[in-house]
Amino acid sequence: MQVASRLLLVWAVVNTFPFLAKSAGYSSMLIAWSVTEVVRYSYFTFTLSGFQPGIISWLRYNTFYVLYPLGISSECWLIYKAIEPARRVRQEFAWALQLILFIYIPGSYVLFTHMMAQRRKVMRGKQVQKAE
Repeated sequence: MQVASRLLLVWAVVNTFPFLAKSAGYSSMLIAWSVTEVVRYSYFTFTLSGFQPGIISWLRYNTFYVLYPLGISSECWLIYKAIEPARRVRQEFAWALQLILFIYIPGSYVLFTHMMAQRRKVMRGKQVQKAE
């Protein structure tokens, strides 16, 4: 789902309507995506090496509280801003973007609550390890 949304934003939205790449929404989306990936892959690298600094785990399971709303709201804003130009290209394109935006809202809630559940599970496990 994450890959599909990124492909949608980069190819179907921004590539089709390049003026969106000059917006603050595009910049904030790229910042959220970039920081998320740096943290995620740093976490994976350290975990695979057998060394897991506490700060990396903390970043992995806490930065989403800021980065996810920033990223998802930026993505929604870009899709919203693309609807009118898409309508001028083809009405069905605009309808597809509206449908995607409609799905984003409940989908983002489901994903955010899933990440919070993952965080609770991992952080609870770390507390048990410290107690042992």
